[in-house]
Amino acid sequence: MTGVINKSQNRFTTLLCAAALFLALPVVSQLPAMPGSAYAQDEEKPPEATRKTQAISAAVYKELAKAQEAAEAKQYNQAISILDRIRQKQGDKLQGYDAASVWNVYGFIYYSKEQYRQAINAYQKVVQQGEIPEALEIGTKYTIAQLNFVIEDYRGAIRALQEWFKVAKNPGPQPYILLGQAYYQVKDYDNALRYVEQGFSVARKRETAPKEHWYLLLRVLYYEKNNYRKTAEVLEQLVSKWPKREYWVQLAGMYGELKQDKKQLYTMETAYVQDMLQREGELLNMAYLFLGNDMPYKGAKVVEKGIAEGKIRKTSKNFELMGNAWRQARETKKAIPALEQAANLSDEGEIYARLAGVYLDNEEFSKAINAANRAIQKGGVKRRDNLLMVKGMAEFNADRLNASLRSFAQCAKDKRSERVCKQWREYVAKDQKRRQKLAEDLEALRKARESRNAQAAAS
Repeated sequence: MTGVINKSQNRFTTLLCAAALFLALPVVSQLPAMPGSAYAQDEEKPPEATRKTQAISAAVYKELAKAQEAAEAKQYNQAISILDRIRQKQGDKLQGYDAASVWNVYGFIYYSKEQYRQAINAYQKVVQQGEIPEALEIGTKYTIAQLNFVIEDYRGAIRALQEWFKVAKNPGPQPYILLGQAYYQVKDYDNALRYVEQGFSVARKRETAPKEHWYLLLRVLYYEKNNYRKTAEVLEQLVSKWPKREYWVQLAGMYGELKQDKKQLYTMETAYVQDMLQREGELLNMAYLFLGNDMPYKGAKVVEKGIAEGKIRKTSKNFELMGNAWRQARETKKAIPALEQAANLSDEGEIYARLAGVYLDNEEFSKAINAANRAIQKGGVKRRDNLLMVKGMAEFNADRLNASLRSFAQCAKDKRSERVCKQWREYVAKDQKRRQKLAEDLEALRKARESRNAQAAAS
């Protein structure tokens, strides 16, 4: 016999209807969870009553109350036993709202026990019962979709959400976002983007502020479709609303893809001055951006500070970057120590070859010669002819003319430097002859002076 029981039963019926709406299930993906309860309670207006109000029969209600009490006490096995007993007693008479209410509690218990597939089966039986309260049908179908996310059955989630949209009244933005995420998981990016953009459209109409993870999903979808301009626009929203390190870095990367170099630089620098760049790769990218925009001094300072703070490793490559930056900034005194450390740590002689040139420019000729010798000893020099030219110049300025001639002779064997090195060799040879002639003339003058002095002393 079916009839309206009393206010207590009405309260219990409300609890049963709310059971499906209560679940705040995490979405298993790389994106933040989207709780169904937020949709059900906060975003939707209550559906208009289009179905006749129903009530649970007295016999079923009495047992359901016991099952509910056991479930609330987390005595799940006992609660299931009670529900099983209801089904055995009622048999084929258990239909409609009575059956839906029983399966609804089954679903809630299985969910509480994290037996999600059983929970889905139970909730599916709820919506199979024909005429049931509209709120229960809408909430249960949404819960089925969420549970499919939990077990990572994204195609099942898509089917469930499509069924839900058929009965939903004035859906808010969240279900569209959830459906878009399901399509994203199955790599159907066109449908994913369509539903996510629809979710944003609904949010704008309702003057609802989009959630952070909505923007993250939209960012991924635009990026997957190689729409870097739209990706950058989404990231601009993210940094304005949630100014996190990763958003600034990603935005700078998008500006780089769009060849908007100045925006890329300013974005990264904004993150840097806020101390958001902590990883070595980010700091080195900052340094390279400064160098690429003719700001070598700032680039050198980034590397210097990063090494001092232990955020950038003390490797040959990193010291070389710092040394080259200081050199471009015309800070030779700072460039030399950095390049020295880079050269010492390197397995090849290339950095010593570059260091020899720095020493030569700084008129430290003996150090230039030593660096050139170390470069030759280590090997791996890209332009040995250029190195020999530098070595020959340093030796000439250090008055090591014979060594200089040998260096230029070796340099001239390379066709790329043959003409210049021969010219240098001829110049050094002429200067050597000039010096020899000058020395001979001085010696003759000395001897003549000594002869005159001896004659004067004898007379």
